[in-house]
Amino acid sequence: MSDEAGALVAEADALIDAVREAIADGDTLGAGVLMRRAFDLAVDDVTRLHLASHAASYRLALADGDEAQVEDIEGIRARIAGADSDALAPGLRRRLDLELRISAAVLGRDEAALDQLVVASARHARRHPAARSTTLRAANNRLMVQLDRLERVGIGPGEPGHLDAGIAIGQARAIADVLGARGRIDRRSILAATMMGDAERARRWTQDALAGPMAASERVALESLGAHLAWERGDAAAAIALGDQARAHAQGRSAEWTRTHGALGGVVAALAGSGSLPAALRAYRRSASRRSHLGFAGTRALLVGVLALEAGADRDEVERMVAGCYGDRAGWDPRWRALLDTTAAPGTWQDGGPLDDWCDGIGPAWERATALRLRALARLRRGDASGAAADVATGLRLLAGWPGRRREALERLRDRLRSARAVTPAQAAVLALLVRGRTDREIADELGRSARTVESHVRALLRAYDVPNRVALAVAAARGSFLA
Repeated sequence: MSDEAGALVAEADALIDAVREAIADGDTLGAGVLMRRAFDLAVDDVTRLHLASHAASYRLALADGDEAQVEDIEGIRARIAGADSDALAPGLRRRLDLELRISAAVLGRDEAALDQLVVASARHARRHPAARSTTLRAANNRLMVQLDRLERVGIGPGEPGHLDAGIAIGQARAIADVLGARGRIDRRSILAATMMGDAERARRWTQDALAGPMAASERVALESLGAHLAWERGDAAAAIALGDQARAHAQGRSAEWTRTHGALGGVVAALAGSGSLPAALRAYRRSASRRSHLGFAGTRALLVGVLALEAGADRDEVERMVAGCYGDRAGWDPRWRALLDTTAAPGTWQDGGPLDDWCDGIGPAWERATALRLRALARLRRGDASGAAADVATGLRLLAGWPGRRREALERLRDRLRSARAVTPAQAAVLALLVRGRTDREIADELGRSARTVESHVRALLRAYDVPNRVALAVAAARGSFLA
């Protein structure tokens, strides 16, 4: 390849890097403008082929892939394979082919192919350091596809995909560390850790990532996520600091994806006592177009609404904010809409509604635990202490790695249920041994009490738990986590 051709390829690479950043920012319009500019500047077939391969690779980030797009990718691969070897250097030919194969594997959700491409691109990058970004892209997309599958089987504590998700994150982070550039893998890992209920690890990873270099858009996203984690932990000072930083770093940026994260940081800072919450909610609504709120922002406005209602915000104000982002209520995500409504008015819980899917099925730890607490409160109002206790126990299991206000709220409800049962310390000691399968005589011998006293305590416990026999009592007590 001539020096002139090499310079053109380098210029194309620089423009493609700018396209990547625009896509990461959610700036699809800017990405398209940059790509067209790159084609306008191309002066030979080699450079145009280089750009065409990247255009096919990154078009799936701008729109959902389909069969036509796969055919487009395969067509460009054929053009690359048939290009003149003097015009297209072998190293570049290999890199472009890897980029296109990564895109095809992502479109097909082909984890096995992505596994192979991570290895192949890493080997290629050893000989061609400029191709390290290809390896990073392969690792990031492999993690994305793996997490997408594992979330469908459940990655919360105790769920089938929990361990596999942790392994996938560890592998991706290790590859990124070797390459010396984590960025998007950090953000994807931290989001996955929060869904897994591992808030402490997510907090540490956020701190570590923010201490290093990264794209401005990624920094804003991690600052807003870190602010939310700090707020959940009860650390108002950190929530304000990170939230204000996210808001400040998002100012003046054109990409809506970045602006929504900055506005989220502003909401969290207001929740923690810095600034006006109504003003922060209005700023979040204005941070992006309705199409963008419905697209890349997903259900984030509903999360903002739930956090605001938990902090005592006016319901009408929250509803206006969410409607400004998503339009009519009928278009809101059903589970999040129910979570918003029940948070605003806990007495409106509906059995068999969409929130039961979170309570009894799978889903992110935060969402499930929040729904379980609301259902426990509704059950307690109806006098179903056993059902409420089961929900509290499940919620506490999900939040075992989530210190702070959400877990503390469940712990207070657990203590309230304990108090409602009016179990005395002597009865609790008997119950602890009964749950372990001891007979009345064995319990009496171990506690130094008479068998008659133990029998009296067991009868009182049967009444307190409203169960017919010792087996049911042991099950109810163990499931409700009433034992200290």
